[in-house]
Amino acid sequence: MKALICPLCALPLNALPLSERTQGLACFNRHQFDQAKEGYFNLLPVHYKNSREPGDAKQQLSARREFLSAGYFLPLVAALKEIISSDTESLLDIGCGEGYFTQLLQEHCSSAEVYGLDISKAGVRLAAKGNKQNLTYIVASSQALPLADESMEVIIRIYAPSKDEELFRVLKPKGQVIIVTPGEQHLLALRQKIYQVIKPHPKPVIPQGFKELKQELVSFPLAIPSGELTAALLTMTPFAWKLSAELLQSSIAEGIGDMAHFQISVYEKLSC
Repeated sequence: MKALICPLCALPLNALPLSERTQGLACFNRHQFDQAKEGYFNLLPVHYKNSREPGDAKQQLSARREFLSAGYFLPLVAALKEIISSDTESLLDIGCGEGYFTQLLQEHCSSAEVYGLDISKAGVRLAAKGNKQNLTYIVASSQALPLADESMEVIIRIYAPSKDEELFRVLKPKGQVIIVTPGEQHLLALRQKIYQVIKPHPKPVIPQGFKELKQELVSFPLAIPSGELTAALLTMTPFAWKLSAELLQSSIAEGIGDMAHFQISVYEKLSC
């Protein structure tokens, strides 16, 4: 947790003395942040919230955990492990959700200091529950990362927003940002059921202050059986809100035969 800084004054956060009644963190200015019983820290000031409970809803997060735990996206994990060195010393997962990718990447970089960050308290709570690995989960905004300057070697961002200036600030010299976005063929068959006109997914833009190292496409078939796993996939995506009740039920009853397609973009921080 040595990279954490106070979200109010940006001073380093340190663990409270063992004599304190509560476990938590505090800065020199005595801003204090208690550790939740699940083990995470809430470093999201009220003025950074855009709603009472920002981020993904608990139902979406539970569905995401159920689907991802079944292993359907392991080819994407394997591709990320090929890109990220196992000798990485510090890694931040922005938009970690319920922690599926965070935990697998921590296993890959077993000696690294790994942080999972999400604005959704429900997601971070789910990720931290039962966590026994060298992981620090925090509720925070990606627009104002509570991390020290030049403290991270790798930042990964899977389907999550970020702020270029913050990525640049917290990355070490030559540090890398890895951004995962949907490819053109991602769940195309499902999208064709929902939309009359299929709009291409927007291409990622090179973050300001970075250079592109490479782009890699990862695709693999998805054969999801009818029932709970198909329902979980639909619930974890925005498609659940677009499907009519009739189409939703018929899709769950039929299962899904489709394609997963991702673009992995790797960027390196430029020298000042």
